[in-house]
Amino acid sequence: MRHSNVVYTLIRIPLSTGPALLLRRHEKWGDWSLVGGHVEEDELDDWGQAALREATEEMEPLVAGRDFRVEPIHDEPIVWGPEASRSARGERTIYHIQYFTLVFLRDPLTLLDLLSPPDFLLLEEQKLGTTEHALGNPVHRARRFLQGGFDSVRWAWDEPLEPSRLPIGMQARSSVSGATG
Repeated sequence: MRHSNVVYTLIRIPLSTGPALLLRRHEKWGDWSLVGGHVEEDELDDWGQAALREATEEMEPLVAGRDFRVEPIHDEPIVWGPEASRSARGERTIYHIQYFTLVFLRDPLTLLDLLSPPDFLLLEEQKLGTTEHALGNPVHRARRFLQGGFDSVRWAWDEPLEPSRLPIGMQARSSVSGATG
């Protein structure tokens, strides 16, 4: 049986209009997902190291320790499966996943402005089930697996941000179509 160790980092941003998640475009699957990826062999004793590495790689040019930090949401990986793996041609896989949260250490408007808008989307949580944007399985699993759902995730910043001040192209349009997932 194949096993897959994965970390995902949720970036939950308070907007004046309600809570939102910062999602990253997953080019291989053509959907919007969470920042994260596989735990490397040398990271098996410290999954936080894997979460920090993935966040650093996927949110470049932001720098860990200067611009953000990651914190675990729960202590032990969540296990599910076996399930057919998309990346392993349908091979039955047992998944071990640990969720983290990202906390900005500096003004998030400045930091979000450094990210490439085509690669990132800020989506209000109330629109997760009705958005025209294809959401990846990691988004739906996080909502299902986290005790307390997204409300259990620490904010990335303490003060609500005004949507009108966000980088152009990063916030989802308000039009909706059928739910995806």
